[in-house]
Amino acid sequence: MEQNLRYCPALRLDDPDKLQHNPAMTNYPLGFGNRLKKNDFFEDPTLSLQVYIRDPQPEFPLHSHNFDELVIILKGTAMHVIDKQEFPVKAGDVFVIAQNHEHQYLEMHGLALANILFDPEALLMHQWDIRTLPGFHALFSLEPAFRTLHNFKSRLQLSEPQLNQINENIHDLTRETEQRNPGYRVMAKGLFMQLAVTLSRTYSSTPSEESLDLLRIGDAIAHIEMHYTEKITLDELAKKSHLSQRHFTRVFQECIGRSPIDHLMHVRCQKAAELLKGTDRTITDIAFACGFSDSNYFTRCFRKVMEQTPKQYRNA
Repeated sequence: MEQNLRYCPALRLDDPDKLQHNPAMTNYPLGFGNRLKKNDFFEDPTLSLQVYIRDPQPEFPLHSHNFDELVIILKGTAMHVIDKQEFPVKAGDVFVIAQNHEHQYLEMHGLALANILFDPEALLMHQWDIRTLPGFHALFSLEPAFRTLHNFKSRLQLSEPQLNQINENIHDLTRETEQRNPGYRVMAKGLFMQLAVTLSRTYSSTPSEESLDLLRIGDAIAHIEMHYTEKITLDELAKKSHLSQRHFTRVFQECIGRSPIDHLMHVRCQKAAELLKGTDRTITDIAFACGFSDSNYFTRCFRKVMEQTPKQYRNA
């Protein structure tokens, strides 16, 4: 059954007259099974962002999706079930649900939330300067990975003034994607970047005991992003995280899916790929500019990461 999906305007928490039920907020597409797909929920195929405000959040079965979801709880409470684990949520909670993770909300009591659906690859988030912020890595990557271990205690929790400000940002983002005035795609991406930066900075400025551990790992990741052209050692990264090399390597592997040094090679190769496509500099020059001291070693690393040689990538 095809449903008429519509954007729902962002709501101010201090204006109860605007917090009334809107039938559009229950317009979920039906009949897609428990795996939701991007082309069923993103209204604009040229923009890898979609904003939904749910007030109240309707009942919806256990599901996963092939996109990421930034969730801001606007009011009320519920039990959030994700990957068979239950975590209570309340107004001010902010968290990311990565693709392929099954979740649903149960025991909802006046629950209202903002869902910002996004495709990080299509948005080229790996190229954003935001990756130099430890809070970004902690909120968008590390907290989801450590959610069960930390019993959801490392989530971001906004105060009421902070929540109202974030809701204003959501309103601006929703207006751009809804009205679609000339330049709205660039503006929407910029507003999403602003929202992500604000949340990342807030995460860093209000750490709990559990989130402090994630910020230390995030600091190491951000250090790689900022200093990938320089010599970086495992000992240096472990010290930034206040962990032993062995413990740091294990935690990093669990979070990122590869070792710290492998991640450094990935970052260097990604930066090199941008230069190969965006400039006419020689391959050797690009290798040295991205932190490699030997062009042959660069070619081997690049082939391993990108599955083709630098020359093949440039000419593709």
